[in-house]
Amino acid sequence: MEQVFDFFRRLGDTSDWPPRWQCGTWTDFHGWLYIISDLTIWMAYMAIPVILLRFLFVKRGVPLHRVFWLFGAFILLCGLTHLIDAAMFYIPAYRINALIRFLTGIVSIGTVLALIKYFNEAVGLRTSQEFEHELLFRQQALQELSRSNRELQQFAYVASHDLQSPLKTIENYLSLLDVKYGDGMDDNARKLVGVSAAAAGRMRVLIKDLLDFSRVGSVTEFVPVDLNKVIEEIREDLHDELQSSGAQLHIGPLPILNGHQTDLKQLFQNLISNGIKYRRKNVPPQISLQVKEQADYYLFSIKDNGIGIDKQYYDRIFEIFQRLHNRNDYSGTGIGLATCKKVIDIYGGKIWIDSVVGEGSTFYFIIPKVIKTVHHYAQTYSLHSVN
Repeated sequence: MEQVFDFFRRLGDTSDWPPRWQCGTWTDFHGWLYIISDLTIWMAYMAIPVILLRFLFVKRGVPLHRVFWLFGAFILLCGLTHLIDAAMFYIPAYRINALIRFLTGIVSIGTVLALIKYFNEAVGLRTSQEFEHELLFRQQALQELSRSNRELQQFAYVASHDLQSPLKTIENYLSLLDVKYGDGMDDNARKLVGVSAAAAGRMRVLIKDLLDFSRVGSVTEFVPVDLNKVIEEIREDLHDELQSSGAQLHIGPLPILNGHQTDLKQLFQNLISNGIKYRRKNVPPQISLQVKEQADYYLFSIKDNGIGIDKQYYDRIFEIFQRLHNRNDYSGTGIGLATCKKVIDIYGGKIWIDSVVGEGSTFYFIIPKVIKTVHHYAQTYSLHSVN
């Protein structure tokens, strides 16, 4: 141990040996050939880690980045050994040279062990040709999906238009029948006309809701949307329901989100409407909308004091056409919450519920600050060109 302590104590001492020029018989050509070769190798070894570092910083998310760092350190230390060898012709720093060589050996062993450890993972990495093949396949699949979505939207629009027209005719004729011949009908006939008109009206509302559901996410151009203005519009749209039910809305300050105004309005309006609709008897609805800002997302909560939902139905309520109550007790088509979930899914968020039967429900949902949908991925991330 005494030799080790002495080694580090005299690490920078060069008095024990003469410069390399004075060791043996060197010609000028031989000596300068040695020095220039070492310096050339050192410069090349220094350039390699710089290029690796630039590659790691530019190409973020590179797999096996630890191996890159180890390999860069190994190359850097190898270059230093050549630089010290060239300097030894004038400064006999043999102790520093030995220490750098020792460190180079340690890092080289670490690099070898890392290569052995990550060998199977490295073999599993796909080549550029494999990535190109997969990218081509996904582009074709995305084009096919986009085409299919366009056809479905067109079908939904045409179907809704073609279905609403005869329904409107049925409703008009039933209304005309009631006006012209209502006095001559017995109770059963009037009931039949009323039930038929109500069924046609429900079908018309169902078609409208289905059309709205199919249109969610169809607009891919997001713009800043002030949620405070959206809530004001919802207040105006639900003015009659708020007045008749005596509902009170307690709205905190809301942020500005990048999104599509119609989608966001549907989301908030459906949840607020549910708070008004599913109220307890003789209890005015109290609906609270709050938001908490997190690092990468907004956490919204809409709380009501309504009838509540049993825990076993927490997942079912977000499925399309799922109703928990009789249509005579609570109107609706079973599409509202499914629309909410579709909006949240498109925006890359999450929605869930916490409820107590007889006390009320709280709907929580997360909307990211940066939307990462398929349509907007190219706007958020870009591949770095070799140029």
